[in-house]
Amino acid sequence: MRRILTLLSLVLAFTLLTAACGDDDETTTAGSDPGDDTTADADADADDVDDLDDDDTVVVDADDLPDDEPTADDTGNDLPIGGGPYPIADLFIFYFDGAGNQAEYRLACLGDTATFTGEVPDGVDAAAACLAIGTDEARMLLDPNITVDRVCTELFGGPEIATVGGILDDVEVDFEINRINGCGIDDWARVFAGLVPPVA
Repeated sequence: MRRILTLLSLVLAFTLLTAACGDDDETTTAGSDPGDDTTADADADADDVDDLDDDDTVVVDADDLPDDEPTADDTGNDLPIGGGPYPIADLFIFYFDGAGNQAEYRLACLGDTATFTGEVPDGVDAAAACLAIGTDEARMLLDPNITVDRVCTELFGGPEIATVGGILDDVEVDFEINRINGCGIDDWARVFAGLVPPVA
């Protein structure tokens, strides 16, 4: 009987000792600071993810993201159409310099891209052209549904002509840029800079 009581006492003492040692929730790894509980947090987060159902929603605080994590805005990738600095446009330009030289080219602006194709004359720039046609002043001139009253000086600038047709943000465009007066000279040199070649 004494042996049984002694054996039960040892089993009870062993059980209590094991229970006291096994309840240590803090996890440490070699080389880590015992006061640093990031490993325990990471294990807890992994357990939380494993417990999620397919229709559970996980909310991530932006402050928890690393500072050097690139975003779509930082890299320019994965931007939605129209998400960049340019309007959405597909324009066809016919240019005639008045001395027998002419060119036909196309401008495509897709929010974050700007490209020219065709017989592109020297001095035009797709990025500058897309920015130019996106201004309020250029949009008003290109929109046939808007009448713009301007007082223009009667100053002939030259025989250059450019006709612009196509679509600008769902608006059908049919416009002529010329240099037959002060307004046209300004349109050519400033308003539509990049879209038409500079005058030599």
